[in-house]
Amino acid sequence: MRDRKHDIIVVGAGPVGSYTAYLLAQKGLDVGIFERNSSVGDDVNCTGIISAECLGNLHMPEGVAMRQIDSIRAVSPTGNCLRYHSCSPLAYVVDRSLFDREMNAMAEREGATTYLSSRVDGIEITRSAFKVRLQREGSDQEFSSRIGVAATGFELNNLRGLPGNKKPMDFMFGIQTDVTMEDIGDIEVYFGEDVAPGSFAWVVPADGKSAKAGLIVKKDPVKFLKNFLQNPLIAQRLIACGSRMRCSPIPMKRIARSYADRLVVVGEAAGQVKATTGGGIYFGLLCAEIAANAILKAFGCGDYSGKILREYETEWRKRIEPELKAGVMLRNIFSKISDRQIDILMDLARKDGIMPLAEKARFDWHKDLASHLVRHLISKILPRN
Repeated sequence: MRDRKHDIIVVGAGPVGSYTAYLLAQKGLDVGIFERNSSVGDDVNCTGIISAECLGNLHMPEGVAMRQIDSIRAVSPTGNCLRYHSCSPLAYVVDRSLFDREMNAMAEREGATTYLSSRVDGIEITRSAFKVRLQREGSDQEFSSRIGVAATGFELNNLRGLPGNKKPMDFMFGIQTDVTMEDIGDIEVYFGEDVAPGSFAWVVPADGKSAKAGLIVKKDPVKFLKNFLQNPLIAQRLIACGSRMRCSPIPMKRIARSYADRLVVVGEAAGQVKATTGGGIYFGLLCAEIAANAILKAFGCGDYSGKILREYETEWRKRIEPELKAGVMLRNIFSKISDRQIDILMDLARKDGIMPLAEKARFDWHKDLASHLVRHLISKILPRN
């Protein structure tokens, strides 16, 4: 077994892993990225919605963004609609496979090396190195580095050897399929016990008549998606439906600790995901920046211990944990609301000044909006003790 060395090993070539690698390679570190798939961007299960704030910070080439999103339509269990339209772009629908490839290309242009078809089977952290074991090119191989970055998405529990980091037990399933539909312009969000109990379903337009239809549920994702596609509000506009449904778990809470000696965990693997929407790209990228700063500090002082890398967890929790907690609170409350209460809530939102607040809210930052909903709207429909 041949041992090869890098300064940094990143496990996972998704956008968060590649962005972490890019930031570190940009500073002159030798970074190796290990990707289990044969190409970057394979088999992605994501609506591809990225906020204007996020996309504007990345300077992606033309073609990555397929559609501008400036309106959202919410549909209650009885079919009542509440539409929000913004005078400026809220978000963009991107080609996620292309987005992932471009993020990885950014890292490679700075000197990072990507190893494809390289599924890491396990890791070992010693006093002197972070090591990964994998099968590649028909042989067992081992690579080592000074620090490792786990950016595996929500499959952390499959990476043997990670110290003390368990998969968050609170998760839901996100499932979607490609569809061709008439009359799609807004992002459409559907609520109701028969649609997606305790959560929501969506139609996200891409280009032309193409869209993604999907939902988030606690169990039976295939059954609920099939039912959703038969909903009259969907079925009467449906031209064609893709043969493949993509389903994956989405963490609803953070892992207990996202660092150890010679290790940081970023993105979905750390549970850095909005419980309100299941989206994790922007928060993952923000945390990648914090992780890179902590790693660079460790290299600067030659100390790769958890004592130094703890700064990463302290900083990312300070930056986004209030948002994550607000999302969990809102989802927990919403999971207990009946269809009738959802209808009442949407009527209240239409009449009770939610739109001016929504206009001030940023697409990725929900804490203030969630707080307003709980204080001024949801409190009016919950039973009093």
